[in-house]
Amino acid sequence: MNKFDFRHKNFIQNGILMYNLAKKLFPICRSIIGKGFRTSLKILNYELTKNFIQPNKLQQLAGGGGFEIYSIKSGTKVYDWVIPPEWHIKDAFIIDPNGKKICDFKKNNLHVLNYSIAVDKKLDLEELQNHLYSLEDIPDAIPYVTSYYKKRWGFCITHNERKELKKGTYRVFIDSKHDENGVLNYADFIIPSTKKIKDEILISTYLCHPSMANNELSGPVVALFLIKWLLNLKERKYNYRFVIVPETIGSITYINKNLKALQKNVKAGFVLSCVGDDLSYSLIHTPNANTLSDKVALHTLKNKTNFKEFSFLKRGSDERQYNSPLVNLGIVGICRTRYGDYKFYHTSKDDLDFISPKGLLGGLKAMQEIILNLENNAIYKNTTFCEPNLGKRGLYHTLSSINDIPLACNFLAFLDGKKDILDIAEILNLQGYELKDLVQKLLEFKLLECVN
Repeated sequence: MNKFDFRHKNFIQNGILMYNLAKKLFPICRSIIGKGFRTSLKILNYELTKNFIQPNKLQQLAGGGGFEIYSIKSGTKVYDWVIPPEWHIKDAFIIDPNGKKICDFKKNNLHVLNYSIAVDKKLDLEELQNHLYSLEDIPDAIPYVTSYYKKRWGFCITHNERKELKKGTYRVFIDSKHDENGVLNYADFIIPSTKKIKDEILISTYLCHPSMANNELSGPVVALFLIKWLLNLKERKYNYRFVIVPETIGSITYINKNLKALQKNVKAGFVLSCVGDDLSYSLIHTPNANTLSDKVALHTLKNKTNFKEFSFLKRGSDERQYNSPLVNLGIVGICRTRYGDYKFYHTSKDDLDFISPKGLLGGLKAMQEIILNLENNAIYKNTTFCEPNLGKRGLYHTLSSINDIPLACNFLAFLDGKKDILDIAEILNLQGYELKDLVQKLLEFKLLECVN
């Protein structure tokens, strides 16, 4: 058991480490393409490789260590989309009629419409209002608004501040540019199976939003610590493919470049988003809600605090792309509180006070449990007629005292060669991974055999 495992006595320390990593990434102005995204990837890569428990193992398993980072040129066609120019921004602000600077990008990078074109002009309040974005229902929050695929300029402002704007002449200034020679970056990291099989589990998250903590940084941070945990497992039945992309255009690009391998090898997968708060747990199902991903995620999460499950009609992140009909990878969305279901979603209020070490630990632990359930899952069949003598094998008491039925006996009773471990764990009201030691003992006594 390693220090990244939720069963380790020092596991809680990971919450603080994850939170501090989110804190380091928080100020960076990110977008779907550009320097902020690359800088954030470099920080994650450094955190993965620094002070690693077994650096030689990391190099051996991960082809030299760290994420593999790819660059796809702006203008590249990916299915029905075209990768846009790279966005660069240096500064943005408004000067009001009294000479006061407001909507200062350098104070909060959410103040500028993400992907805004450059502007330097004077205009009256009536015209300015057409380029301002605010939220009446959260009047003290700055909204997060983007315009990736249509040229416009604008500023995001609290509604309280917007109501105080006076008539007069305003100067608006945005120092930005769109580079047609830019690149879209994404990263992946493959952890190989110790069983030498090709089956993969896909874990995807995104890194394109600017300063928001839950709807952005929680996914990559939890994914990073999940990688560290997996790298230290002695045995892994599956290969694990971790993907960090800019949302939507990034996952579309990743699928475009890797579709054949994904369709051939991926057996289950999870999109991590908004996994750092401490309010609830959420599952967004695949279109038919009948894949291995649906099954293991529901089995793992259904008894957690304030659990909520959603149909594919409530999708919102990259599960949209991974489950599109011609891709059809069977990938579910995993959240603490689902995007859009907490009040501060896509606002400046989704800050470092909204996430917590405890919330991030909950997201990490949930994913570890899902993986343990996957790793332990298989179909077995009973090898004996009638109930076996468990007492002579030390699996049941030999002195008659109470009329109880041992766990081993109940487990064996359902081994019909059709039900898998998850099915039987549901009947026994256990997590699938809690049956691992029992399965091992029964295998040693040749009381069951694996059929799939």
